[in-house]
Amino acid sequence: MIGTSSSANVLGWTLVLLGAASIAMPTHAMAQGDAQAAEPAATPGESLEPGALSLNDGRFVFGVPVVRTKEGARIHYEHGIITVPSSMIRDMLPSKSEVEYVPANDKEKELIAKGMVNFQGKWLTKDAAARRMEKLQKELTERIDKQQERKAWGAHISVETKDFKFEHNLPDELFDNLKELMEVYHKTFLKYWGKRPQGKVKPTINFYADHGDFSQISGASGGIVGWYHPVSKQLHVFWDRTDPDFTIDVLFHEANHMLVDMIDGPFRYPHWIEEPMAEYYGASKWDAEKKAMEIGRVQAGRFAEILYEMQDDKWMKLEDLIGSSSYRSYTWGWSFVYFLMQTPKYEKKWKKLWLDLAHKRGIKRSYEGPFKTVETETIKEMLLKYLGHEVLETLEREWYDFLKNVKIDEVDGLEQAGRKLRTMGKHKEAKDMLSQAVEKGAQSPFTYAAYAQLLTKPGERKRAFEMIDKAIQLDPLEAEFYYVKGKMTEATGNEKDMLEAVRLYLLAHDIDPLPWKYVEAAEFAK
Repeated sequence: MIGTSSSANVLGWTLVLLGAASIAMPTHAMAQGDAQAAEPAATPGESLEPGALSLNDGRFVFGVPVVRTKEGARIHYEHGIITVPSSMIRDMLPSKSEVEYVPANDKEKELIAKGMVNFQGKWLTKDAAARRMEKLQKELTERIDKQQERKAWGAHISVETKDFKFEHNLPDELFDNLKELMEVYHKTFLKYWGKRPQGKVKPTINFYADHGDFSQISGASGGIVGWYHPVSKQLHVFWDRTDPDFTIDVLFHEANHMLVDMIDGPFRYPHWIEEPMAEYYGASKWDAEKKAMEIGRVQAGRFAEILYEMQDDKWMKLEDLIGSSSYRSYTWGWSFVYFLMQTPKYEKKWKKLWLDLAHKRGIKRSYEGPFKTVETETIKEMLLKYLGHEVLETLEREWYDFLKNVKIDEVDGLEQAGRKLRTMGKHKEAKDMLSQAVEKGAQSPFTYAAYAQLLTKPGERKRAFEMIDKAIQLDPLEAEFYYVKGKMTEATGNEKDMLEAVRLYLLAHDIDPLPWKYVEAAEFAK
C-alpha cells in the first residue's frame, strides 16, 4: 500500500451557484472594511424579497434577502445576518438598498433610468432578473436534492473514460472538474516520460465527499489522507472542503504513484525515490484557461519544513537519505529530487536513471513480494555514475548550495506546512508553524481556521475565537468556519453557549445545505 501521510476553494461549494467552475483557488485578499462574524438573525422591520449576490471568486448567493450597504452587503439568512465587504462583491441584486447605487458611467445612468438592474454582469429588466433568479433557485434545489440522494456511498456514481474508472459521491460540477484535471495530468506525465501504460486493467479513482466516507469505505487509518493500492489498482482520496489546495496536492501525489505503476508494471522504486517523486508532482498546478499542467513548482509546505530544520543546522546527509523510509524522506527527499529536476546539467541524467532503474535490461533487481526493486547499493553506484560524481559528498554540497538559493513566499510555505501537518495529526509542529504564519500576516482564511482548532489548552480559548473570527472575516461565506466555531462554542458545555452553537450549525446549513453534518451537529447539541 502506498499512502500519503502528508500534505487543493478549488470550487466554492457553499449555498452558492458557481458562476464559472474552474480548478483554481479563489484569492482571499484582506478585506477592506469590516467583515463581521455573523450576528444572530434579527426580525426585520419589513418583509424582504430574495435577492442575489455575485462574488469576485465566482461564487453566487441567491434565494435569501440581500441588503446593499455603504460597506458592501448584508445577507439575511434564517439563523444569522452575514456582512460581506464590497471588496468581495462583483455585483448584486439587492432586496433593498440602504445606499443609492452609483452608476459607473452615463450608459449605466440611462439603463437605471429605464428600470434595468445589473444581474450576473448583464443589465436586465427587473422581471427578467427575477425570472432568471427563480430558474437558478430551481436548478440549485434540484442539485441539492440529487446530492442528498447520493450522500450514502451506496448511491455513488460510476463513470468510465478511455483511461480510468471513477467512483464518486461528489457534486457533479466538482467531479467534472476533477475528472478533467486527472485526464490532463495523465497526458502530461506520459508525454514527459515517453512511456505508455503496460497493463490492460484501468485503474479506479475513488473520490469521497468527505473524510468520513474516505475512512469508512477506503479502509484508511491513522494519518493517511490518500492512498493508492498497486494490486487492486485503486486510488482513494477525499475532498477536504476546508483546504482544497491540500486535496489537490494529495490527489496529484497519489496519482503519481498510480501513473508510475501503470508504466512500470511489477517494478517498485524504493521509498526514498518513490515518495519524493510523488511529492515533486504533488506541487503541480493546473491552469484552467490554458488547460495545461505546470510541473516542478516549489513544494512550499515541504520546503518550509526543511527551512525549519536548516535553521537548527539539522541538514539531512545524502548518505542517510539514500535507502531511507523515514518521514524526512518526504521532505528532504523532495528537495533532492527538486534539485535534480530543476538543475539543467542533471535533469536529463536523472530522468534516464529513473527510467533505467525500472526498464533497462542488465540492471540487478531483487524481489519484494510480487514486485521487483533495486537494492540501495546498486542505486548508489548508478547515481554517482549517471550524475558524474566520484563520491556522494560533492553531490551533497551542490544540493545544499542549491537549497540555500531556493526562494519561496515564507508565509505561504508556513501556512501550507502547518495545515498539512495538522491534517497528519502532528499538532505540535503544526501549531508552531501556523503561529509563525499568523504573526507574519497569513492571508488564507483556512490557515486561521486550522490554527483556531489547535488552540485547545487552558488559557487559549480567547485566542482560538480570535482566530476563527479572523477566518470568518476573510471569508464570511465559508460555511465550514461557522461549523468550526460552533464546535468550539459547544465545547464549553454552558447552556447559553450550547444554544449559540446550535445557531452556528444551522447558519452553516443555511449557507451550504449539502453537508448534512451541520444539521446533525445541531440536533446533537440540542
